[in-house]
Amino acid sequence: MGIRKLQNTINKKNGFSLIELLIAMSVMALGMLAAASMQYSAVRNNTTGNTATQATMLAKATLEMLKNQDIESTVLSVGDYLDPAPVDASGNPGGIYNRTWRIDPLGTTSRRISVTVEWTKFGSTRRVTMGSNTMGSGV
Repeated sequence: MGIRKLQNTINKKNGFSLIELLIAMSVMALGMLAAASMQYSAVRNNTTGNTATQATMLAKATLEMLKNQDIESTVLSVGDYLDPAPVDASGNPGGIYNRTWRIDPLGTTSRRISVTVEWTKFGSTRRVTMGSNTMGSGV
């Protein structure tokens, strides 16, 4: 009986069939595809968030620059203004941001300033708008 058991153990073929191997590889490939898709989405969302943050900082810097002007200066004259060409995150020509601002009167000694920064990325146009009231000279 001991010899017969030993022969059965030797003759038994253990391992994976080709079908089992193909199924395992398919499941692994599907998992790797899902991970690659998540990585692509994460990079794209980080880029979108970074671009929106830069646009917000550009709008804030423009608003602060305008608020620090003297109320009688021509910079705070009532009207609509825009950069002649798209600017980068620092306000220098050659970027993706289109910056516009509008100055409305609030009586004779104050102004309402609205700054809008627009950009197009990944096929969609986005916009950030900030506004503030000023009496000039940072007030």
